[in-house]
Amino acid sequence: MKIEELSKFGIDDIYIQKFREQNIHKLYKPQAEILKNNLLSDNLVISIPTAAGKTLLATLAMIKNLSNKKKIIYITPMIALTNEKYSYFKEIFGKKYRVSMSIGDFDSDDPWLKYSDIIVCTIEKLDSLTRHKADWLKEVGLIIVDEVHLINDSRRGPTLEVLLTKMKQLIPESNFISLSATVKNSKELANWLDSKLFVSDFRPTKLHEGVYFDNKITFSKHTYKTTEDMEAEASIMKNTLELKKQCLFFVSSRRNAESLAERLIGVTNSSLKPEDKKQLEKISKEILSVLESPTKQCKRLSNCVLNGTAFHHAGLMKKQKEILETNFRKGLIKVISATPTLAIGVNLPAFRVIIRDFKRFSGFGMNYIPVMEYKQMSGRAGRPEYDSFGESILVAKSEDEKDDLTERFIDGEVEDIKSKLAVEPILRMHTLSLIASDFTRTEQEIIDFFSKTFYSFQYGNDNIINEKIMDIITELEEWEFIERNDKKISPTKLGKRISELYLDPQTAHNFIDSLVIANQKENNYFSFLNCICNSIEMQPKVSVKTKDIESLHNEILLRNEEFLQEIPEEWDYEFDNFIRSFKTSLLFDNWVNEKTDDEILNEFRIAPGEMRSRIKVADWLIYSLQEISNLLGYKKLLTDIKKIRLRLKYGIKAEILPLVKLKGIGRVRARKLYKNNLKTLDSLRKIPIESLQKIIGKKLSTSIKKEVGEKRLLKK
Repeated sequence: MKIEELSKFGIDDIYIQKFREQNIHKLYKPQAEILKNNLLSDNLVISIPTAAGKTLLATLAMIKNLSNKKKIIYITPMIALTNEKYSYFKEIFGKKYRVSMSIGDFDSDDPWLKYSDIIVCTIEKLDSLTRHKADWLKEVGLIIVDEVHLINDSRRGPTLEVLLTKMKQLIPESNFISLSATVKNSKELANWLDSKLFVSDFRPTKLHEGVYFDNKITFSKHTYKTTEDMEAEASIMKNTLELKKQCLFFVSSRRNAESLAERLIGVTNSSLKPEDKKQLEKISKEILSVLESPTKQCKRLSNCVLNGTAFHHAGLMKKQKEILETNFRKGLIKVISATPTLAIGVNLPAFRVIIRDFKRFSGFGMNYIPVMEYKQMSGRAGRPEYDSFGESILVAKSEDEKDDLTERFIDGEVEDIKSKLAVEPILRMHTLSLIASDFTRTEQEIIDFFSKTFYSFQYGNDNIINEKIMDIITELEEWEFIERNDKKISPTKLGKRISELYLDPQTAHNFIDSLVIANQKENNYFSFLNCICNSIEMQPKVSVKTKDIESLHNEILLRNEEFLQEIPEEWDYEFDNFIRSFKTSLLFDNWVNEKTDDEILNEFRIAPGEMRSRIKVADWLIYSLQEISNLLGYKKLLTDIKKIRLRLKYGIKAEILPLVKLKGIGRVRARKLYKNNLKTLDSLRKIPIESLQKIIGKKLSTSIKKEVGEKRLLKK
């Protein structure tokens, strides 16, 4: 079907032109079939491979829904994907409709969203909005769920499952369109969602799946002979460059991603054109400038980019990732070695995808990754705008392993997706949420709600989950988060607030116990850092190596008076979690005492990107601690809690707090000013601009002088 034919289905010419500008000139067969059968007007699960056009189908469904003057919510599992989809929909709809993005800040109902037509948000954010009973939710006419198969994910899945169960009851008249990769039991998922099912194995670019072994890449219908006397990765890379193509390597860890990108430099460098080298030099410098003080990791990445390679993982800063992704799409970066998180992140296809590490440590040794994960990664291969086919390659170490990989992954069946809901912390959190938001008012209503989940639909026998729920209700009552009056259950003021703060009730209970102790003694900021690091939300905790044990024990003894909890005995089951929580507290202690990113990387093996992610979690937990303290009436604690929250945000000692609030002044420049005896805003007003320029440069000096109210500036 040609793109012009969309007008027959009520699609305005303005959108058809937008699609043309995106180089879309015809619909793929599955897209045309869905449109011709008017399936986008129904509840629908679309189960088709990566890059088969799910986003265009979502866009067409939006166009149809917008004519009904109903709001649209588009849910994604990751912030990076939320950003990408927001930018896309803003480009398509931004001139006529208000497109908004909502992420983070779980303690808000975002009232401004009532003026939005299209809202792109994460799973957790929408769940938070339901807890705050956002009144505009009833105006939603269409909910699109991206990557719905992630119900199978132990971390994100339970919240997605509860959220969809809730939304189906909250706005039953709304349509639900769920987008999925190919899964074995998609019919079961569609039946639970009361949706029609559309399944297709169509791909716009054919996917050839093969295995590398002994200098040969073997596919079902063709074979490449690669360069001998080179390690496997370099040999595959050289062959890829000979084809004038790019590739993605998927490896199991950040360390592996970094070392592989460096090892491939010798292959990529010789293939670069002079004009490419000139552009890569600029990009390399841009990578270094993201942080005020570049780390060893930044320098390693910068050197890789200079030579046409890159690594990509959660330890990178967001801006660095964006630079890599943009320049990979432009063809300047020839290869990215990445951890598997990239497979469900942004749209970053390549001609070739090489899955080098197909096993992962799971706590019980090394195990094969799921076939679904392999398919997710291999699905990145092939770029419709450049290639008629793509290639995914597994790397074998023996002939037997080559045969095993072919049977296990290439010819293997994708696993069923399974509910991961029956986990106590998840059930505890969502049970309180249902009560606190007045979604359920009796024990029976709570049990009835969970009987509508995918877990209940899949397993039928609700006895196990019902027993857990009844125990949780008793626990919540003991903690005074809920009250029972005859058969009715209602939230207390404290319980309602904890649900709004998006905390596990167990964490909130521990916070309350800690605040009771804190209110009875003089406190150090470290007490609050350790308090939040003991929570289940602060995951993963920093790992503790055997060589760390003695020094950590000594540090615990020195800080004994600062703990707001009883220290477990070394032989207790809880001690392992305690010591990892303590080391995590030391990580944040280093940060607020102005240790550099490089020092933190060396000491804790926590890279800047991961550190910033941890700081966001810490900020949320400290804010929650502050809110609970306020609610309990512990006013004297608030000053200390607020101060450590600010210090966490900027990574500084308290003495330079006034300086970092200035635009363009981070922790490094603030400390530089302080060392030059510029400790207050008044001192910055008084210092001659020429002197200030010698410390922080001309441009920033002028900006700061204006900000602090200095009207008389030297003219140049």
